[in-house]
Amino acid sequence: MSEPGLLELSPILEGLRALNGWRQDVIAGLHGMAAMMADLGLLPSGAMLQMETLAYETEQDSLRIAFVGEFSRGKTELINALFFSDMGTRLLPSGSGQTTMCPVEIRGAPQGRPGLQLLPIASRSLDVSIEKLKRAGSAWTRLPLPLEEKSELNQTLLHLTETVCVTVEDARRIGLCPPLNRTPKDRERTVCPSCGLGKVLIPRWRHALLYLAHPMLDAGLTVLDTPGLNAIGAEPELTFGMLADADAIIFVLGADTGVTQSDLTIWEQYLIRNAHQKQIVLLNKIDTLWDELRDWSGVVAEIEQQVDRTAERLHVLRKQVIPVSGQKGLVARIRRDRKLLERSGMAALERSIAEVLLPARQAAIQAKCRALVERVVMDQKSLLREQMNRITVQMEGMRSLKDRTVEKVPELVEQHRRLLRSFEADRQAFEGKKAVFRQAVEELLLAPLAPASFDFVISNAKAEMLSAWTTAGIVERFKRFFAEAIAHFDTALQGAQQVSELVAGEYQALQKHYRLPALRAVPYAIMPRRAELIDMAENYERFGMMLEIAVNTQSAVVRKAFLTVAGRTRDFVVETRREAEVWVDEIMAVMNQQLQVYHDNAEEELTALQSIVQTMGNIDTRIQQLRQNLQTAEEQVARLDRHAAPLLRLLREPFSTAR
Repeated sequence: MSEPGLLELSPILEGLRALNGWRQDVIAGLHGMAAMMADLGLLPSGAMLQMETLAYETEQDSLRIAFVGEFSRGKTELINALFFSDMGTRLLPSGSGQTTMCPVEIRGAPQGRPGLQLLPIASRSLDVSIEKLKRAGSAWTRLPLPLEEKSELNQTLLHLTETVCVTVEDARRIGLCPPLNRTPKDRERTVCPSCGLGKVLIPRWRHALLYLAHPMLDAGLTVLDTPGLNAIGAEPELTFGMLADADAIIFVLGADTGVTQSDLTIWEQYLIRNAHQKQIVLLNKIDTLWDELRDWSGVVAEIEQQVDRTAERLHVLRKQVIPVSGQKGLVARIRRDRKLLERSGMAALERSIAEVLLPARQAAIQAKCRALVERVVMDQKSLLREQMNRITVQMEGMRSLKDRTVEKVPELVEQHRRLLRSFEADRQAFEGKKAVFRQAVEELLLAPLAPASFDFVISNAKAEMLSAWTTAGIVERFKRFFAEAIAHFDTALQGAQQVSELVAGEYQALQKHYRLPALRAVPYAIMPRRAELIDMAENYERFGMMLEIAVNTQSAVVRKAFLTVAGRTRDFVVETRREAEVWVDEIMAVMNQQLQVYHDNAEEELTALQSIVQTMGNIDTRIQQLRQNLQTAEEQVARLDRHAAPLLRLLREPFSTAR
C-alpha cells in the first residue's frame, strides 16, 4: 500500500523520528535512574515509583495535532497530504461531496494491527465521556482495515462520512437539533427536506478511532480530524477535552473567503483559550486564486494580502499564517514534484510543523521530567553528603579518643547507652503519635478533597445549571462551581499547613535533642495544583461559545457541557488528593528513615566503643572502617553524577534532527 521513499522527503517524519529517538533515550535514562535509586536505597520507595511512573508516561507520550475549521475548508485533504501521501492516494475520504461527519482520531496501530472503531451517535444520550467509552469495547462498532485492497479500504473509510435520518424529537433528545422555541416557524415540522416530513439528517457516528501501522504514527504522532462548527458546539467533550489536550491546533480557513464570521467564532470561542498551546493558521485552497491569465506575481501579491488581513483579523503574528493548497500538495507529494510542492505551500507548512511544534513538544517533556530528576539527584547527594559529614565527625572523634585515657572510655560507653535508651523512649512516644497525625491528615487535608463531597458539589451545580435558561445564569453558575471547587482546595491547603506544622513540631523536638537532619525533599502538593485549578477556571470562563449553548440548543447539550467540565475537574481533584496522600506518606517515610539512620549510627558507635573498651587497638581498626565508609559514600556520589549527567543533558539540550 505504502510507497517507500515518498515520506523521506518530509521534514515532519525526520523530526518525529528524532523526537522519538530522543524520547527513548530519556526513557532509558529514567529507568536507569530508578534502578540506581533502588540500589542506593537512600530515598523512600515512593520516589523510585515516581521515577518509573514518569518513564511510563514519557513512553506513552505523543505529539497531538488537531485540525479545526468550518465544513469544506479542506482539513481532511490537508491531513492526507501532510501525513499519508505515501499511500499513493487519499487515505481519508475528502473528494467532492465527501466529508468526515464525526471527529476522527488517528493513532498508531496496537501490535501493528490496523482497524477502524466507530462510536454510534446514540451514545450521546449516555452521561458517559468518550474517554471512558474507549475502555468499553462493546460500545463500538469495529471494522478491519484491508490496507492492501484500495477499493475495500476506501469503502471502509467511507463510513466516516455516513449520516442517518431521524425524527426531530430523537435528534433533539441527544442534543443535535434546536428546541421548539428556537426553531423557525416554517421549519417546525421538518429540518431536512431530503429526509421527509418531521425528520432531520444527523451524523451516524459520534467518534471514530483509526489505527494504522504507519511511520508517522509509529514515531509518536496522533492526529485529530474534526468536523465543522456545529459538531464542536454540540460535543462539549471535543472542545473541553480533545482540543484542550492537543499540543497544537491547526486552524484551517479558505483562501478565497478569508476569515468569515463563523471562522472568527471558532477562533475566539474555542481556540485561543489555551496560552500554552501552539497554533498555526492555514489559508487553504490557494489554488482557487491561481489564474493562468494573470501574471504569477499578481497572484502571489493577492495571496500575501489575504495573509496580512487574516493575521490582523485573528490578532496573530504574520508568520503563524501559512497559505497552502492541500490538494496540490498531495499531488506534488505523490508525483514527487518539488516545484509544485513549494508552490502549494505544503513545504513551508511541513517546515513550520517540524521547526515549531516538534521542539515545543520536546520542551514540554523536558520540563515535566527535569523537575523530578533534578530533585531526586539533589536529595540523594544531600543525604550522601550528610552521611559523609557524620563519618568525618566520627573519625575525628576516634582520633581524639586515642589521646584520652583508657579510664574515660567506659564512661563514654555508659553515656552512649543512656543516650540510646532516651532516644528509644522518645522514638516510641513519636510512633504513638502517628495515629494522631493520620487522623489529622484525614480530617484536615484529605476530607476536603474527598470524591464524595465533590460529587455533591457537582450534583447541586448540575441541577441549578439545568434550571438556568439565560446566558447570565449559566455564566454565574459556572463561576460559582469553580469558586466552590477552589474553596475545597483552600480548605485542604489550610489543612496541609496544619498537618505540616503538627508533624514538624513533633519531629523538631527530636531533631533538636538528637541533632537529626532537617526535613527536606518533601514537595508541597496543594499550592501548585490550586494554581492549575484557577487557570482551568479562567480558561473555561473565557470559553464564550459555551455560554450560548442554553439559548441556541437544549438541555441535553447544557448537561453534557457541564458534565464534561465537572468530570475533568473532579478527576483533577482526585489526582490532587492522590498527590497529597503521596506527600504525607513521603513525609512519614523520610522521618522514619532519619530516625532509623540515627538509631543505626548510634548502635554502631556504641558497638565500636564497647570494642574499644576491650582493646584500645580497635581504635585504629574503627578509623580504617570509617575511612572505607567515607570512600564508599564518595564513590556513590561520583556514581550518581555519572548516571545523572547524561539524562540531565538530554533534559536540557535543544531539539535537533541530527542524532
